[in-house]
Amino acid sequence: MKHFFYVLFFILPSVLFSQQSNSLLNREWSLNFEKEKNIIDSDSTKQNSVTDHSCFKPFITGAIHIDKNNPTRKATSVWKRKIHQENLFIVNDSADNFYLTIDPLFNLEAGKDFADLSGEKLYKNTRGFLVRGDIGKKFSFESSFYENQATYAKYIDEYIAGTNTLFSQTSNNEYYVIPGQGRSKLFRKNGYDYAMTSGYISYSPNKYFNFQAGHGKHFVGDGYRSLLLSDNAFNYPYARITTTYKNIQYTNLYTSFMNLTDGGAKTPLNTEHLFQKKIGSFQLLSFNFVKRIQLGLFQGMIWEASDSANREHVNFNTFDPVIGVNTLNYGMHNKKNLLLGTTLKIKLTNSISLYGQYMLDDTYSKDLGDVRKKYGYQAGLKYFDLFTVKDLHLQVEYNSVRPYAYSATNPQQNYSHYNQALAHPLGSNFKELVGMLNYRIKDFFVEVKLNYAVKGNDSSSLSYGGNIFRSDNTFAINQNTSNISTTQGLKTTLMYQDIHIGYLVNASTNFNIVLGISNRILQTDKTTSKTQFIYFGIRTSLANFYYDF
Repeated sequence: MKHFFYVLFFILPSVLFSQQSNSLLNREWSLNFEKEKNIIDSDSTKQNSVTDHSCFKPFITGAIHIDKNNPTRKATSVWKRKIHQENLFIVNDSADNFYLTIDPLFNLEAGKDFADLSGEKLYKNTRGFLVRGDIGKKFSFESSFYENQATYAKYIDEYIAGTNTLFSQTSNNEYYVIPGQGRSKLFRKNGYDYAMTSGYISYSPNKYFNFQAGHGKHFVGDGYRSLLLSDNAFNYPYARITTTYKNIQYTNLYTSFMNLTDGGAKTPLNTEHLFQKKIGSFQLLSFNFVKRIQLGLFQGMIWEASDSANREHVNFNTFDPVIGVNTLNYGMHNKKNLLLGTTLKIKLTNSISLYGQYMLDDTYSKDLGDVRKKYGYQAGLKYFDLFTVKDLHLQVEYNSVRPYAYSATNPQQNYSHYNQALAHPLGSNFKELVGMLNYRIKDFFVEVKLNYAVKGNDSSSLSYGGNIFRSDNTFAINQNTSNISTTQGLKTTLMYQDIHIGYLVNASTNFNIVLGISNRILQTDKTTSKTQFIYFGIRTSLANFYYDF
């Protein structure tokens, strides 16, 4: 890929050696980073960089500055550089103590669902900007803003309005939520208008510590999905502390989440709703035991939501930085929602790795039986340069989550943010198989993705454990709580395929042109719904948006 070699030979000579900038979360964009991380180091003691740990994203990387005095760059046309290689605007002082880039963001997409007899044309119209900068070798910042108008396929429309039979989030259907992109208001006849912002400031005083505060998303694990913490939900305020020493990385993450309910707080007429807030605290301890094995230990906790006056009573233990202490203090059955987990990655070769997760939300209870066995697991394989074909990558993954996982006795304490699951988009009570094949030749790329899932759905009146927004104390009538099984309830089968081809125009913002087709079939015992969506887009793809549900 010519863009990759351009960065390698012409940009890297001016890279700062500190680690303070966040990488992008977009999976396709980060495949080369994943491939590099899979290379087996001959000496595991050399793994003293935060980038050697792959189970907490976004990665913290070194700042990349373009050398404006490079003769090869000067010999290239400014139009060619700006379109194909560089950021649109670059500000750099002579001493390289201040570096700033400004880029436009956009997603101009048009398509049609041929299974929708209404013939409605679907589109996305996204405009925005991205500002990134470095001050010296220890301080970085980033800010982005998107303004959007869009129409969606019918099943996503139903999700946004809270009427999707597979995901009936809450009874507050007036709060329209775009998957992964926050609240919206109606636009024209069938569209939505919404905005999205993100940003952070990052400080690395030395090679051991990084401190961040911002508004964004995170992802725990090496898979396509995460059963512990994913980027499925909307952005949230956070503070992140990353500590790295030799082959150990320790991450503390403190967040502010939101339930789209008032929690009993009274909102004056003609004013914005006072939505209920809740605090999350997360710890991940990652070990590179040997050069082939990486193990992570995870603790996540959703603290009590604010009261009817929208006041948060912050517990001192919320900010306890030591993993496991809150588990010992409160246990698994406390009204606070505690989640434990592990991640594992095994590098079989420089090209092949196995990975997995285990999530534990609750344990067996004599009073309630198996209904308290709330856990999930993941197993996956990544094969880079499949059959020695350069840049042909395969990923296969299996996920399973038991009924009632992520939910809580008090629904306000569930593992969610903005009416969206913080972990897997399917919530709980499901089994899923995902396969993805990616290939890139020069600046052209193609992705084939196949999803197959079976979910035990709830009915309108009975809870079989598939809806994390219901209380885990609300069981189906006459249900034997000592015989709870995954996919119990109303069996629903989901089949989703997406194939797209594209051309990478500019790697600095992942500016690409894409043509694709998505096919979705949702089957129950009584109904079948289909979506056959063909789309064309000109876009800058910086984040993951999950529509495969």
